Amino acid sequence: MRLLKSFTLTLALLLMCCTSANYFSKKIVEPVLEQAQIDPLQQEKDDIFSLLIYALVYKDWQDGSVPRNKRRGYNIGALLVNPQFEPAFHGLNCINSTDNATQHGEVRAITQYLEQTRKFNLEGYHVYTTLEPCIMCAGMMTMTAVKRLVYGQHDVDYSKAFERLAMDTRPIGGFAPYPRRVVATASALEHGKKLDDAYKDFLSKDPEKVLAKFLASDPAEEIFKQADENFLGYNIKFPENQTVYANALTYYHKNIKKE
Repeated sequence: MRLLKSFTLTLALLLMCCTSANYFSKKIVEPVLEQAQIDPLQQEKDDIFSLLIYALVYKDWQDGSVPRNKRRGYNIGALLVNPQFEPAFHGLNCINSTDNATQHGEVRAITQYLEQTRKFNLEGYHVYTTLEPCIMCAGMMTMTAVKRLVYGQHDVDYSKAFERLAMDTRPIGGFAPYPRRVVATASALEHGKKLDDAYKDFLSKDPEKVLAKFLASDPAEEIFKQADENFLGYNIKFPENQTVYANALTYYHKNIKKE
């Protein structure tokens, strides 16, 4: 009888925990994961700028054969796009050349652009990145009032930074969400998915399991190269975006490293 009571109590506690977990998941986690529909015109803009930042990184590729301390940094980049949908500035990861762990592409793009333009923040701006931003970069975008982020590859270890900032944990005695929210969206292009798959394969085989090493590998370079080719050969579907693409091409040719 005691054993039956103990089992019944344990089962009841497990059911209570599962019910609570489901409740809090619906109450806390699911709301920050909801994604709004993106209209086709905006989707094409997203594709153009996502391809552009892949291409800019590819044109300054840091090869895996070069010792890490001799490289600029990781093959990661960030592009700022103004409210008129014109490329404004971009930054590439420079943690090695600066010997400074904060010098991510997003940090460099935002700080240098604000310093050069003397703007106070990035209200109304979009940011396009090749890799899902870490919490440092997410915090900087949040504090500078960036409107929206579109990223390529998911970051396995440092993912969902924007969603964590937006999470309301008050129902479990926690904290209110951060006052500003940057809408973060994964790119719809195939390149991010290809990078995700290639990185998963890399993690299953490579003993170091370091993202920087993967992003200097031949498979990663091939995906970035494909994005560069796709950008240069892009076919506009909507006439309204013809100027957007023309401005992106101008920015590309102005900023790439000449071979």
